Amino acid sequence: MRKSLLTFALAGCLFLLIVGAKWATFDRYGSPMPDWDQWDAEALQLLVPWYEKDHFLQHLFTPHNEHRVVLTKLQNLGLTVLNGQWDSRLEAATNALLHAAIAVAFWLCARRWVAVRWHTALFLLAFALFGFPLAWQNILGGFHSQQFWLLGLSFGAIVTLPFARTGSGRWWFGLGCAILVLGSMGSGMLASAVVFMVVAWRLLRRETTLRAAWLTLLLTAALVAIGLITRVEVDYHQKLKATTVHDFVFSCLRSLEWPLRDRDWAGAIVWLPWVIAAWRVTRAPRDQPDAAGVSPSPPAGSQTGQVIVALGGWVLVQIVATAYARGAGADYPASRYMDTLAFGAMANGAALAWLLSIARGEGDTAPRLARYAVALAWLIAVGLGLRAILEINLRYELPDARKYYNKAEGHMRRYLATNDRKQLAHPDIPFPSADGLVDRLARPSLRALMPLPVRAPLTMARATAATPSLAETFRANTAIDVDIEHPPRLGLSPATPPLDYTTTHGSFAPAGDGGTATGTWRSEPLTAPIGGWLKFETAGDLGVPGAGVSLRLLDPQTGRVLSEVAPTKRPGDTWRAAYVRAPHGPFVIAANDESSRAWLAFSPPVEMGVWSYRAWQLTKHGLLIMYVTAGVTLLLLVIAWRESRSSPRATV
Repeated sequence: MRKSLLTFALAGCLFLLIVGAKWATFDRYGSPMPDWDQWDAEALQLLVPWYEKDHFLQHLFTPHNEHRVVLTKLQNLGLTVLNGQWDSRLEAATNALLHAAIAVAFWLCARRWVAVRWHTALFLLAFALFGFPLAWQNILGGFHSQQFWLLGLSFGAIVTLPFARTGSGRWWFGLGCAILVLGSMGSGMLASAVVFMVVAWRLLRRETTLRAAWLTLLLTAALVAIGLITRVEVDYHQKLKATTVHDFVFSCLRSLEWPLRDRDWAGAIVWLPWVIAAWRVTRAPRDQPDAAGVSPSPPAGSQTGQVIVALGGWVLVQIVATAYARGAGADYPASRYMDTLAFGAMANGAALAWLLSIARGEGDTAPRLARYAVALAWLIAVGLGLRAILEINLRYELPDARKYYNKAEGHMRRYLATNDRKQLAHPDIPFPSADGLVDRLARPSLRALMPLPVRAPLTMARATAATPSLAETFRANTAIDVDIEHPPRLGLSPATPPLDYTTTHGSFAPAGDGGTATGTWRSEPLTAPIGGWLKFETAGDLGVPGAGVSLRLLDPQTGRVLSEVAPTKRPGDTWRAAYVRAPHGPFVIAANDESSRAWLAFSPPVEMGVWSYRAWQLTKHGLLIMYVTAGVTLLLLVIAWRESRSSPRATV
């Protein structure tokens, strides 16, 4: 297999492994429901201004806390407009693509910096750091794409801008990243600060000339100045700042020791590869610039070490900034910051592989035993830390998040179906206050965008022309605000739990109840404004061939069958969802029970956007994607290993 094709295939596998792992995590623990910060940054400052045409550009650049999350807003607005529905699952699924792309870019660059024998190790490290549910808040939170925009754009700026010829394509790419990253988070300007320091260092070492470097220095200094000038302080977050030297120092130490915890000395091991690489960079002979003031195309000579040190240095600056802004109490870093710390671990892994790749004839005087002792200590520290984080997240954090989402979804679903404020009088709601949530949901434009599973069903009324005796076959059951110990079960079997947020219709009739055993129910014509998919909750014998029960969507004019509604398995005494494409025009819901032994029950349909449906299908198959890709990856790695043994030994 050609080397370029093999590299491309492995890059694709790494991408799919990470995406599959993240999608599987969201499928098991996440929710499409907007949560906390989304009700301000996305609802009030993005969606309402867009759909109500209320000074959209002004709201787009309005800070959210200390950050101007312009890129996150634009991304999520694009997804909402495309989908016709506001869906955190769709946002999170897209975020997984961003993070996986960053991992692939890092791995592809690192392949050029180290010997071939370390490519597989870096591949596995990238999957572990970017694919495992470490920063679980960023995996489940659709609003958290700002973390990935910060990482990806900062990486692009640091890897390219300090080493590219001014005016070249790579230089413009790096400059574009440095500009755009200002719209990610408040610390976006730190990428330009690191680029400035790298270029200044190269200028002092005479690896470039002032003529070649002055524009990059000027522009990055200007971007840092813009970041400082547009910096925002909010009064309600002042209490989160580190106000003592103790809090600041130990907040830094507890980030440096990541992924270990409660081992303040561990940062010395976790960051040892970067420290050694930085020491080597300061001692390395300088590269000679060419006539245009640019040294050989990166990463060549000492540039490799400079890139790695710059990436790790950027993470260190982020740690310092976070310790200052969120260091009160010197607590362990929150989950949402762990993707940045994982990026730092990847930089240390690349530094370690680079150090192990340097031939002794090129100036490495350290004994081989010492080098491998450092590698072993680093691997043990990082491995133990990752194992501990995974155990905590999988045993406690993620299951607790799922429990919270279940409760919050129920409260939101009942409120949106009934407009009863007392449905939000609970601690587990997706906003700090019930009054604030009610105020936001009072906006018709926002309520129209609500996703499954909190969206109110379509209004479904029995056709007035229906024969009363036939209509009684399907009896309406409402269990909202009733005795939960003894809820009504009209039209439902005694073992079927009634839905507590809507009215259902069912044909179950106990012996001697006096109801008809067979009949038909038809609705008034309905329309689906979003035009995506319809979700019905069904119970009974629907979907069983020959059972004599059916649920269909009909053309209101001709009676033609538009869709058959049936779940993939017989629901029985439980509720099972059935999905059908929403008709483009009006439709009628028709339920038919022709059997005295079978029965069915159904709810009004709830709309689901086309891309919401696709995101649900993709996340549902996340594990399958990961397992299949893992098998392909194993085969490709065996091929790569065989080819590396048959080719001459690669050097840096």
